[in-house]
Amino acid sequence: MSNRLIAVAGFAIVIGVALAGCSTAKSVPRKAAQLTIDGDPQTMPPPACSQEQSYRTIDIRDRDGHVQAVVLITGERAIPQWVKIRNVDGFTGSYWSGGVGEATVERSGRKYTISGSAYGINSSNPNKVVTTNFAIMAEC
Repeated sequence: MSNRLIAVAGFAIVIGVALAGCSTAKSVPRKAAQLTIDGDPQTMPPPACSQEQSYRTIDIRDRDGHVQAVVLITGERAIPQWVKIRNVDGFTGSYWSGGVGEATVERSGRKYTISGSAYGINSSNPNKVVTTNFAIMAEC
């Protein structure tokens, strides 16, 4: 019986130490994203990033706009799949691999730079389709 009591007490101490170690872990603050639409640079909130198999999703939201990009990662290569820009500086548009626009990705460690052109509309003239250059710099 006393061996069981010692084992339970030892287990409780190990759990307590593990939980204490978790509570003192420091989190690394995420860096703000940089976004340029038609030559107009701006700082955006840090991105929310996720990975589903070989696809990295970069999701950047602020109070008015939203940018989302998906990149296929194959070995050391990163290939843009699509970029959606919603209401950023009045522009709403998209790039789609094999479809509309053009894009490239440069990746250095956790930093992604996606640049190219997107087709869409601008709120200043919503009846005219335009091509707009963009650049997204985000760390995931």
